[in-house]
Amino acid sequence: MQNPEIERYYFEMFQKDYHLPEGVVEYGDKPDVIIRGERTIGIEITNFFLENGASSDSEQVQRKVRAQVVSKAQSIYQGNSDGGLELVVGFDRVVPIRDQNQLAERIADLAVLNEGRKSGEIRRDDFRHIPELSFVWLIAEKLEPIRWRNSQVYSTPMMSLERLKEIIKEKETKSRNYRPCSSYWLLVVVDFIDRAQDQEIRIDGFNTIHSEVFEKILVYKTAFGHILENTRAGPSQVFASRSWGETL
Repeated sequence: MQNPEIERYYFEMFQKDYHLPEGVVEYGDKPDVIIRGERTIGIEITNFFLENGASSDSEQVQRKVRAQVVSKAQSIYQGNSDGGLELVVGFDRVVPIRDQNQLAERIADLAVLNEGRKSGEIRRDDFRHIPELSFVWLIAEKLEPIRWRNSQVYSTPMMSLERLKEIIKEKETKSRNYRPCSSYWLLVVVDFIDRAQDQEIRIDGFNTIHSEVFEKILVYKTAFGHILENTRAGPSQVFASRSWGETL
C-alpha cells in the first residue's frame, strides 16, 4: 500500500476504538485526515518506530540486511558444496550487521563445517567468531526447495518517552505546511505486527509529553485497542472493548 492508503487503514481502525467528534471525514495530506464538523480538526498520522529509520542500526534497516545476508550465504554455500543442508539463522539485535559479504561468507563456511551432522542446534562455541548470530539450527534432511531462513526471537520493550518526544518534535517542525484547521491532533500508531514498532505503551511519565502545536497526542496500539491520550487537560488511557481475534 502507498502512504495515503496506509494512513487511511490506520485511521479507520482507530475510529472503531476511539470516540471522534461528529463531522465529515476528509482524507488528504498535511494533515492526513480532516474532520469537518463543529470544529475543523486536522489529524496527522505517524508510526511509532522504536528507532529512527535513517539509522543503519534500526530494525527497519537491519531486518532487510539480515534477509539479504541469509540469501547470500545460501548462494555461496551452494556454489562451493554439493551438500543439501538448510540453516535457520537467528541474529543478535545488539550487534548490527556492518559487512554483509563477510558475514555471508562466514555463515556459508559454518555450514560446510557442519556437513554430515544430524539435524539440531549448532553449538554456540562453533560460531563464537560470528558475533552477529544468536543461534543456528541445522536441518540435515534434503528438502525441496532448499531455503535458508532467518528466524528471530524478540522481546517486547517498553515505550520510550524520549523517542516519542522526538517523533512529536519532528511533526511539529512540519506543521507549518498543514492546511488550516481549528486544531491539530497527532495520532502515533504502534503496529504490534511490525517488530520495528511493537512495544508496551505506558501511562507512567506520559504527563511529561507536551506540544505547542497539537491539541491532542494519541498513542494507539493496533488490535489491542489500547490508547494513550494527552490533552492540555492531562493524560489518560483508553482500553477498547474488543476481544482478541475479532475482525478489525
